[in-house]
Amino acid sequence: MVENLKEVSIGLIVWLVFLLSFILLGYPILISIFLGALGGLSGGWIVAWWNDDTPPPESSHQEEEEINYPKRKSHGPGIVAAQQQRRIRERHTPRGRVVLPLPWRFGRRRGNRR
Repeated sequence: MVENLKEVSIGLIVWLVFLLSFILLGYPILISIFLGALGGLSGGWIVAWWNDDTPPPESSHQEEEEINYPKRKSHGPGIVAAQQQRRIRERHTPRGRVVLPLPWRFGRRRGNRR
């Protein structure tokens, strides 16, 4: 049924830690039990994966070399036109400080205010 009880015991400990943490944070009991169980299941699953001794499947380099990828285009359709429009827009846009027509000016003093 269970190959290694270490993962189960660690999952139960993680569940207990999550359960107590959620209870101390003021969550309702049912939500604390559910979230604690979810955290314990996840923790046990991660420990089982971490301690897994099976080697990863080997990929053959011949299969990777046989795949012919299509050549990438230097640019998609419409890119050149968009770049030209951006250049025209940049030429006609004034550079420097933008002045907003506000009814008041910042930094100016009117009279002697203290």
